[in-house]
Amino acid sequence: MNIELERGSTRDERRACAKALLARYPDLPSDQRDDLLRWFRKEASALDVGLISMDDEVSQRYALLKRNELDRFAMPDIVFMLLFWSAMCAIIGGIGYLGS
Repeated sequence: MNIELERGSTRDERRACAKALLARYPDLPSDQRDDLLRWFRKEASALDVGLISMDDEVSQRYALLKRNELDRFAMPDIVFMLLFWSAMCAIIGGIGYLGS
């Protein structure tokens, strides 16, 4: 079964493809898993995610995907948090230094 999330498809067709891929998660080839993750992270609307998460056929697979892949911090997220907190500490330290 060759299921791909094609860019020219309608929203309903793309959601149906994502649902079909999700039904086979975690036993997906890496390219299909990447397509599924890209769809959830970049393309799916809140309605799409809600419809899939409430579907009895794939709700447990969605919960597994969400726990294993979607809710994880990626390296760019960690780097951004470290830079943000470093900048905040530098600003607060600078204010404390200038105030003394």
